Amino acid sequence: MVAIEFKVSESGRARPEKNPRLGFFVYLLGSAAIIGGFLFGYDTSVVSAAMLYVPEAPGLKPMGTVWKEVIVSITPGMAAVGAWFSGAGSDRYGRKPIIIGSTIIFIAGAVICAVAWTKIVMLIGRIFLGVGIGFASMVVPVYLGEASPTHVRGTLVSAFAMMISFGQVVANIMGGVFSYWEPYTIGWRLMFAFAGIPALIQFICFIFLPETPRWLYENGQTERAKEVLEKIYSGDTEWIEYELAEIETYAEERKKQMEEEKKSGPVIWRILKTPHVLKACFIGSMLQAFQQLAGINTILYYTADIIRSAGIENYHTIIWISVILSICNLIGPFIPMTLIEKFGRRKLFLFSCAGVVVSLILIGVSFLLVGNDSAPNFQLASYSLAGSYDPKHPEAASCLSLSNCDSCVTSEHCGFCEDSETRTGFCLPVNHNDPTLWSSTGLCSSGVDKSNSSFPNGKQRLGYNLLHMAKHHCTTSYTILPIVMMGVYLLTFSSGFTSLPWVLNSEFYPMWARSTCVSISTLSNWVFNLLVSLTYLSLTHAITKYGAFWLYAIFTIIAFIFIYFLVPETTGYSIDEVEMLFMNKRQRNIAMQIRQAKLDDKEKPNNSSNTLSTETITM
Repeated sequence: MVAIEFKVSESGRARPEKNPRLGFFVYLLGSAAIIGGFLFGYDTSVVSAAMLYVPEAPGLKPMGTVWKEVIVSITPGMAAVGAWFSGAGSDRYGRKPIIIGSTIIFIAGAVICAVAWTKIVMLIGRIFLGVGIGFASMVVPVYLGEASPTHVRGTLVSAFAMMISFGQVVANIMGGVFSYWEPYTIGWRLMFAFAGIPALIQFICFIFLPETPRWLYENGQTERAKEVLEKIYSGDTEWIEYELAEIETYAEERKKQMEEEKKSGPVIWRILKTPHVLKACFIGSMLQAFQQLAGINTILYYTADIIRSAGIENYHTIIWISVILSICNLIGPFIPMTLIEKFGRRKLFLFSCAGVVVSLILIGVSFLLVGNDSAPNFQLASYSLAGSYDPKHPEAASCLSLSNCDSCVTSEHCGFCEDSETRTGFCLPVNHNDPTLWSSTGLCSSGVDKSNSSFPNGKQRLGYNLLHMAKHHCTTSYTILPIVMMGVYLLTFSSGFTSLPWVLNSEFYPMWARSTCVSISTLSNWVFNLLVSLTYLSLTHAITKYGAFWLYAIFTIIAFIFIYFLVPETTGYSIDEVEMLFMNKRQRNIAMQIRQAKLDDKEKPNNSSNTLSTETITM
């Protein structure tokens, strides 16, 4: 990712001047592999639209806050597990078998979610999808990096990342389409089932695609590796020999690294004993944690719920607004792609971070305005007029204590019985069998004659249709504000915060520690993803919706300060130079001596008297 063009590779062989011709095989390989990115995006985002209907679906209701959070968050939680085990599995069994395994898991997860008849079955399906996402997120980029022509590797890996965002857009589009087809019984099932189609296509393609040449070579299958390279480079002998030399050099370096590990212990132990690498790993892991603490997956996983709480009642409208917001998330990454080398990682990161802080504060202000503008909750003296209201109901007191419609619908156990003409009403305990239709007591309970009831303002009820039970939204003049601010948030977040933690983690570490440190930072990302997605609804109940977004803003302010003082600029530096940015002055001087000694050794091949080593830097 650095702005340096290398004419001579690490193998010492000159890179061919002319790029190889791209044949049908490369297009097939690239297209099949990036489906993994699409499935990643689709299966993490489809839950947003589906969860409008799943909690009210026969066999799955009632579904409380904890169940909703678990069903949403179990997928990223299991993705962390899948990602952790996929690395070792792909090294032992190959990249191709793990990708095929992920497609089978994706198909199984889609089918289980689609046919789920209880909450437990739905949870099992979401677990399958999480493991599939974990496999795909780790192994597909490795497959693309090892099995695609050198000059398009960066493009294909970037395409995988873009397909994640594209999958999120398609998830919302398909949610909108299927929401018109009996959504409480069939529509939400089709939303989950659709993911099985691209997974099946990927499965069929990978049956005929080969293992990567690098894995084949490292596992003693040299001839098969050459055959695969011939397909990748369309028989271009010069490029085949160049790539084979690169693979041989890498294999030799890997063998030396393994021998070094035997002498100095496991890589993780070397990291702990090397202060500048440990520092880099800590900073990289914190960047991944801050990415999640900024609330991005709250917005992505709970998009529909947030739009609904802003005051949109029609579920079809909610889903189509979600499509527009997901497009904002899709187009945002084009900003760093065009500006990252011009302005540098650090400036772009700080700009994105500042934009996220402002947008989170404004989202919170928007929800504060929504809350203050919502209808007041009439107090106890008025409840005697509210139909068959039972003050001894177990949840009556807690609903009675809430001040207005917004605080009422935020509570898991309460809903707002509202006069749609006068925007006045009562906060009543919901009927958990049909929480969007009825209260369990009072004027909006089933069986009450609403036509002869009156509200505390003395207005006689004119008919049944003027009164409705609101469980998730309130009528307000500020509905559009939170939605617009969410769009601004997604644009500013995706303009830097989305990609830069990954870019910087790919550059921070020396070769011997890179795999382990990237795995640790990736685990940090998934763990905080789980934490944020598992707690959002509970946070809104505990500290209100605006309080939750202001909490994310506080975390992002801390991230801004962290980046400003601790994250170095890496643009234009080689990997060795980036490593030195994390050293103190003494360590940096020693590293420079080592580099100079290595250069002297290259000029004098017979000189083997250099006694400096990288272990010296740890002292």
